[in-house]
Amino acid sequence: MVQPQSMLQIQGKTNVNSFQCYCAPPHSVVAFNAESSSETQKINFKKAELTVLTKSLDCMHKIMNRDMYQTLKAEHYPTITLSISQVLIPIQNINARWKLEGPVTTEAYLTLAGMKRKIDLLVTISQPFSNVYRFTARKNLLLTDFGLTPPTVLMGMVKVKNEIILDIDLYISAYSSPAS
Repeated sequence: MVQPQSMLQIQGKTNVNSFQCYCAPPHSVVAFNAESSSETQKINFKKAELTVLTKSLDCMHKIMNRDMYQTLKAEHYPTITLSISQVLIPIQNINARWKLEGPVTTEAYLTLAGMKRKIDLLVTISQPFSNVYRFTARKNLLLTDFGLTPPTVLMGMVKVKNEIILDIDLYISAYSSPAS
């Protein structure tokens, strides 16, 4: 279960200034199985998705929000989805009780404006509280990789740069599903 202190943020720049857009904690369902080898612990995920309502992104400015929703085609694609498919955890990052810590390489798929792309994320895992894990990652993305045109406003005087940064800071409480 995603905890309320979780945050997703998109950062970007224009030829005039920079901007940040935040969103409410996403919804999450995580179920997975694990496979191991002598060098890495490979975890394959099933149904590990983070979903954000596109219109839950807030740039703290009504006109910027409108332009962002238009750029992200929010009317046709109301959600942004990050699906985790695989995590490779170096053995040294797993202690004797299988407590995950430190950086891990993650294979993920990001769906933005209906376009799904594979992205590799370096995710740092910590356990700040009993039964709560924190996952942080930062990824530079190009809008054009998702078929999006960086917007311009004021008759082309302000231009959004193609590169944006996705910041992820998730607190997820772990729980076991009931035995069937």
